[in-house]
Amino acid sequence: MNTVENNLKLMKTLDDAWNSQDWDTFLKRHAENTSVTWMGRKSEATKGRKAHKEESIEFFKTFPDNHIDNDPYQVLFGQGEWTCSVARFSGTMKGPMTGPDGKSIPPTHKKFEIEFCTVAHWVNGEIVEEKLFYDLTEMMRQLGLMSGAEEKAA
Repeated sequence: MNTVENNLKLMKTLDDAWNSQDWDTFLKRHAENTSVTWMGRKSEATKGRKAHKEESIEFFKTFPDNHIDNDPYQVLFGQGEWTCSVARFSGTMKGPMTGPDGKSIPPTHKKFEIEFCTVAHWVNGEIVEEKLFYDLTEMMRQLGLMSGAEEKAA
């Protein structure tokens, strides 16, 4: 199996681990000093696999049923040390969420379903850099967290 094929297989097992909250496999797929950027959500990258695991567990507290539909992916390809995946991403806001201002937002019990793209740089079977892309504005709209005026400004 060549590097690209192996990395694509590892990407699938990473998303399977996310869906089942298999944090041991999740950690194994990320390098110790991985850098993870949630485009549009945070201005700075999350540094380190333990910090990424912690933020992922927090995400599950807010969206306990969240799921990446990766069987099959909408798009999955690789080149060299890089993979790119696009999948449907869904969940229900059943727990509180911390807003950009640090205030707690109560659960809305509304669902979201959006496209989610992961671009990952793999070295020796681990992600050293990961960029996560999704339409945060659409997600917040579906969750009932954006008014019409906020949508127009976004």
